[in-house]
Amino acid sequence: MKNMCGVRRSIATIAMAFTTVCSASASASAAGPTSGNYALPSSAVNSGVAVMTSSNFKLSSSLGDTAFSARQSNIGFVLSSGFWHSVIGVTQGCVLDVDGNLAISATTDGLMLLRAMLGLTGTAVTVGATAPGAPRTSWDQIAPFVHLAALDIDGNGATTAASDGVMLLRAMFGLTGTAVTDGIAPGGQTWATIRNYLNTQCGGSFSP
Repeated sequence: MKNMCGVRRSIATIAMAFTTVCSASASASAAGPTSGNYALPSSAVNSGVAVMTSSNFKLSSSLGDTAFSARQSNIGFVLSSGFWHSVIGVTQGCVLDVDGNLAISATTDGLMLLRAMLGLTGTAVTVGATAPGAPRTSWDQIAPFVHLAALDIDGNGATTAASDGVMLLRAMFGLTGTAVTDGIAPGGQTWATIRNYLNTQCGGSFSP
């Protein structure tokens, strides 16, 4: 009987210790960024992620791929790009740095985007167009960042290699002004409006 009581006490002690550990873990995971409108458990936030802050809200790109630099913004909000490309139901943003090496290049990113606009997929897109050391080199890695609908830079409702692709490549090669739009009917868009879109929505830094 003594032995049975001892076993029961041991089981009770183990159960209590387990409950304490679980409670401590839950408490630790609950300590994340908060405001009057939201609370994020720390387990949902990567180490070093900036706190979500603004007068309304701001989602740090470190919640997702830091190389995905496009974002959507207006007076009331700023959505940093991070993980938006993979969220179903969220409008896909414009991405020019599709290989994720933090540089926009005509001979890599531009060439792959042009090939994708032509309907190519797989290695037909990436062969001879990947940058050494880039974090994304295979089609499986790059495809989620190819958002053709967001590359309709002439604003005519369709993304085509013959217009959007050509203007995009020209811009990536450093051309500006009418040198980008010559020979193409850009749907009422000018280099100024195209440049503004590429710089504010696609992560570009194109010159006037």
